[in-house]
Amino acid sequence: RIAGKPRFMSCLLYLNDEWNGEEWGAPTKFLDIPTNKSYEVLPKPGRCVLMDQDVSHTVVAPNEASGKRPRYSLVWKLILHPKEPDQDMDNLAGERIWPKPTLFG
Repeated sequence: RIAGKPRFMSCLLYLNDEWNGEEWGAPTKFLDIPTNKSYEVLPKPGRCVLMDQDVSHTVVAPNEASGKRPRYSLVWKLILHPKEPDQDMDNLAGERIWPKPTLFG
C-alpha cells in the first residue's frame, strides 16, 4: 500500500433472518492465490465480513438440503480516505482493540 492513498474495501452483510450454514451450505469462499489455500465463511444472520476489495472470493450455491431457500447478501464498496497526507492505511484501527482477524496470504 502507498501511504496517503485511499484504501478500497468491501463490506459483505448476510441478510437472511434464518440460515443453517452447516446444513444448507452456500459459504463465501476466499482464495489465497500464492498458496492456493481457501477459507470458507458460512452465512450467518447479521454476519458482516470486511475485506480488502482485491481478495479473491466467490459464493458457493446453496445445496439441495436448503430446498428453495434463497441466500441473500448485500455488498457495499467502501473507499477509505486518509486523514493525514502520509497516513498508513494498513493500520486503520489505531489504538482500538478489535477481535483478532483471520488472515491468510
